[in-house]
Amino acid sequence: MVKEMRFTANSQASPFNDVVGRALAEAGGWSITAMRRPGFQKMEAVEGEAGFRALAPLVDKAQVVIDRAVVEVGQQRLTLVADLLNAGLTYNLSDPLSVAQLEHYTMSKVGAAQRTMSPEARGEFKLPIVAPNRLPIYLTTDDFAIDIRTLKTSQRVGTPLDTTLVKQCTRAVNEAVEDAAINGATTLDGQALSVGGYSAPGILNAPNAEAATLTATAWDATTVGATILAEVQAMIAQLQANKKFGPYRLYIPTVVSNALDTDYSTSTSTVTTIRARLMQLDGLQAIRTADMMPATKVVLIQMTSDVIDLVVGQPPTVIPWTSLSGFTIHNLVMAIMVPRVRSDAAGDSGIVVGTLT
Repeated sequence: MVKEMRFTANSQASPFNDVVGRALAEAGGWSITAMRRPGFQKMEAVEGEAGFRALAPLVDKAQVVIDRAVVEVGQQRLTLVADLLNAGLTYNLSDPLSVAQLEHYTMSKVGAAQRTMSPEARGEFKLPIVAPNRLPIYLTTDDFAIDIRTLKTSQRVGTPLDTTLVKQCTRAVNEAVEDAAINGATTLDGQALSVGGYSAPGILNAPNAEAATLTATAWDATTVGATILAEVQAMIAQLQANKKFGPYRLYIPTVVSNALDTDYSTSTSTVTTIRARLMQLDGLQAIRTADMMPATKVVLIQMTSDVIDLVVGQPPTVIPWTSLSGFTIHNLVMAIMVPRVRSDAAGDSGIVVGTLT
């Protein structure tokens, strides 16, 4: 029995020995599913060994319970990030762990089309000015552990594993991804995350973002619908001046969202909320409440890939492994989802950050 209890992941006899290499050989690429498969196949072969399943990383069915908990949480705590995913504004990485930085380019507009009588008329043979940019591809993680006694008790009594902790960790990862998309990626002490001099800004600190000064008293509980309408129209005009013609989405904090549900005007025969009146503006696609948005900020964004997208290498996924003793099953909830904001070669952005003053 002692020998079985020391049957750990780094043992030469362990079913998880060289699991990564075998996963790559089987699937031809890196994925969580591929990494698990060889280990579970080996575990099935030695299923009859007493106590082995409880002392090795979770069996397939138990792992499915945890994976389903992650799926159940899904896009909870996501607003801006969920919009980017649902709109298809993503850039997918096929091998995310091998990509530490993503290089992309800003290209200047060159010349104009010509009108000629002959297709062989000589053109300008234009060359654009190309400026490289880099984005650090960081990991967003949280972890938890299941000790052997909790697992054994669950097996003996026949009760399902408590997945509350799994869900909490997944929500924490979602919150961190959403926070980075809005406020920019930071370290634990609140400093801007920087790798090799390159950072990962969000919509509030996007380079070259337009700025707008808004009337604070018009956007609070004493709302003035006409003033809000005029200021949103002015924000749209700022983007149109940058040749950004929509579609737009307006991201607002919770306190402003509550205020927008008040009446736009009580003098009309048909009462309309401020939110409903704003949605009548041409090009405004949605008004979204982002609870991680500071109470004094309102952001208007053109939802196109040349303005903002999400670099996706790995959605929140639980990755399990055993401790050296075999008594603890460690679990890492990991996501590789990095927001990328852009401006064109002229320095024009598709984002307007309004400040309530």
